[in-house]
Amino acid sequence: MRSDGRSTTVKELRGFCLAVCIGAGSTAWWLASPAGAQQGFSLKSLRGEYVFALDGYTIQGDTGQHQPFAWAGKETYDGAGHVAGVFTASYNGEIVHRTYTGTYTVNPDGTGSTLLTDSNGDVTHFDIFIRKGRDEVSYVETDPGVVSSGYERRR
Repeated sequence: MRSDGRSTTVKELRGFCLAVCIGAGSTAWWLASPAGAQQGFSLKSLRGEYVFALDGYTIQGDTGQHQPFAWAGKETYDGAGHVAGVFTASYNGEIVHRTYTGTYTVNPDGTGSTLLTDSNGDVTHFDIFIRKGRDEVSYVETDPGVVSSGYERRR
């Protein structure tokens, strides 16, 4: 019931709901846009030791068969664009132990990338996504023929 004693009409309710939906949608769009994104990230946002786990599979080019793998390890970011680490991996059940070094980039919105070379000479690329508190990172591998993602946390 309205303040003037008349009942609220369906048309008025639809208009109100439409206005609320447009407002909520606009707010969500702004928060997801670069203008509303969390700013202030830099290479210094990643500093210290992180523990991680990731899994996925490779796709064999000739057969299309999926070969599973999983990694667990730790890495240290220096806050200046360099990273080094160690991991144990299971490639379709075969266990290997490796170290690696690499570089990373960080954009002001907390996105970035890494390029890693392990002790076997294998090169791996990831897109990274840093959490607001800078203590957690999620990532996805961007190399062709590989489907994997992981998560790491500062210790």
